[in-house]
Amino acid sequence: MGTLNSAEVDEFLSQPLTAQLVTMHAAGTPHVAPVWFLWDKGRALVMADRAAVKVRNIRRNSAVALCVATPDHPYSFVTIEGTAEVTDSGLDDMVRRTCVLYEGEERGAEFAAELLADERLSLIVISPGRFISWKEDEE
Repeated sequence: MGTLNSAEVDEFLSQPLTAQLVTMHAAGTPHVAPVWFLWDKGRALVMADRAAVKVRNIRRNSAVALCVATPDHPYSFVTIEGTAEVTDSGLDDMVRRTCVLYEGEERGAEFAAELLADERLSLIVISPGRFISWKEDEE
């Protein structure tokens, strides 16, 4: 058991795993939402409906955490604590790349087109401040 080095963190975060995004409600209580994400140039990119609770929370308080864990043995996880911003810049490319990562080339392209046709999405860009990681020894 131990922590992941920076190369292992990059490799781990490049996998199509569902993450848990934590934002803070105005009352100071956490809001947790499962999300797809894209690890890109040292930042985590998340698509979200513009009206989503997580988007409203980030606009008010940029502090976030993103936790990604393996579902099976050997267990590993990476938690990113950092700040987030909401933007539309680069959204279309991110949505296409994310959908292909999680759904494969054909279905991913179709799903991205469906999502982008609604014109309801925003991009959440998470800049890491700190990483917490752990990996189980492989047996």
